[in-house]
Amino acid sequence: MEINNDLINNFKEVNCKLKSIHKPLKDIGTKKIRQELDIKNMKKLSDKELISIRNKGDIVGVDGSKNKKGNLHPHYLVAISALAKSMDLSKEPIALYELFSPLIDKISSEKAKEKEENIMSYLEVEVAIKSIQKYSPHIIMMDGSLMTYSIKWHDKWKELKRKCIENNILLIGIIEEIKTKEMVQVLKSKNIDIGEDVYDKEVLFGTLKEGEYINILPKKSKKTKEDIDCCFLRTSLDPSIIAMDFLSVQKENMGKLCDIVYTLTPKNSRGIPIWLDIVDKEVKITDEMMKALIDTYIDKDLSNLFIKPKREERSL
Repeated sequence: MEINNDLINNFKEVNCKLKSIHKPLKDIGTKKIRQELDIKNMKKLSDKELISIRNKGDIVGVDGSKNKKGNLHPHYLVAISALAKSMDLSKEPIALYELFSPLIDKISSEKAKEKEENIMSYLEVEVAIKSIQKYSPHIIMMDGSLMTYSIKWHDKWKELKRKCIENNILLIGIIEEIKTKEMVQVLKSKNIDIGEDVYDKEVLFGTLKEGEYINILPKKSKKTKEDIDCCFLRTSLDPSIIAMDFLSVQKENMGKLCDIVYTLTPKNSRGIPIWLDIVDKEVKITDEMMKALIDTYIDKDLSNLFIKPKREERSL
């Protein structure tokens, strides 16, 4: 397939638009923004310090995953899973699963997508709660914002939060894809206008150096209402930053938690603690597993009728 000139021109046009969005930040400059931020430094913990932390309890990673098999809505199945895994490899991981199909539930495409996300959030909170009962952890590390659980399963979220506080368990959420705009308010209060439609990810890209973090949470933030605090960290050579949610009542542990996340993150990675990547890999239901389960437990005629896409029959 040849690259059409119209397609090339479309890419050039989008590039110009992206430049115009980025221009206010570029004009202000990294140096000026850094001057207005209370930047703190993290450190890589020694083996002795890590052992001391581990002696207080397990570090548990929690993540969820989905695998979809089928065609367009509603003719598909989604296998949803969640896993809690302790860094003590002698302990069995905790896994929960649920199978969902909008064909059975008879709901719209939009509602189906929402339900998939809700099921995964529920399973993640459940395995986190079960890990408290089974592992007595010192730290629970969730993949994603803690706000997700507060919004989707408020009662379950309150149960998890209460159990963590009662048992002196440090609860954090690691956020890779940052969609907040907290920096807009912070910089505006310091008479720096970066516009309204600028995300924290853009402001802090390349602004923080490796091993640095900042803690900002404007009063208007939704997280404040849920007693959740947040900081932004650069934990690797990658110029992108990640975010870490934690309970406001546990703020005195913020520096320690940042050091732990930094220590568990490889220097040449995209900035996520390696333990969450390990959990992410283990929680996945692969395409091969999904196919084998469907072939074994779903009648062939039903699979052909409801699930199997016609494109699988293509011969070219």
